[in-house]
Amino acid sequence: MNTSKNRLKWQGKLLFSQGWAHYHGPAGDTDFHAHYPVQLIFSEIGDATVTMQGGKLTGKILKVPSNLLHMLAPSKSTLDLLYIEPTLIGNELDGQKTLEEWLERLQKPKPVIHEQRMIRAIKAIDVALEGKVTQDIIAQAAGMSKSNFTRLFRETIGMPLRRYVLWRRLNIAVGAIAAGADATGAAHRAGFSDSAHFSRTMKETFGVSATDSLLNIEMTIATGMSE
Repeated sequence: MNTSKNRLKWQGKLLFSQGWAHYHGPAGDTDFHAHYPVQLIFSEIGDATVTMQGGKLTGKILKVPSNLLHMLAPSKSTLDLLYIEPTLIGNELDGQKTLEEWLERLQKPKPVIHEQRMIRAIKAIDVALEGKVTQDIIAQAAGMSKSNFTRLFRETIGMPLRRYVLWRRLNIAVGAIAAGADATGAAHRAGFSDSAHFSRTMKETFGVSATDSLLNIEMTIATGMSE
């Protein structure tokens, strides 16, 4: 692993939207991390490399599943990275799409969740993010018992409620930085206990701090994105 002095910074451009994001530029250094969105990696010059616990993936188009512990090798060549929440794409990863086809598809995101109780749960989570989000509150909003809600939420969303809430808070914080907030302001706006909590979550999720990534790249919020 490179020392902090020698670590390659992230300095590209990020288009940020609800449920997905597109990064274009060189890939900086990261530590091992795991994030909720599926990651698609496109490389026009040379191969990209992703290291996982079981080995490596190398190629011009790579797919990193949701919640898989991995590390993308830094690259001075330009890469295109798509981060897409699983609830937007269902089984579409089984097919082969070009970067352009994915971007066209994502401009009009269509959630693939059809379970109405989970739709109500997700809406209730977003409403409650400024305060404390509990299993009891969200299960009640979904019209379910706590035990049944816990099981169905994990089956549908792909992670427990607590981790999903952290992901949604991180999503809001990133959007706040894209809109001009500093790290402290973004943390408070997203409902993190403090900026240190935001920083830890960012590091665990993307393997890099906000200082080494979000504050160095050019960020744009997609037109029509709702907060």
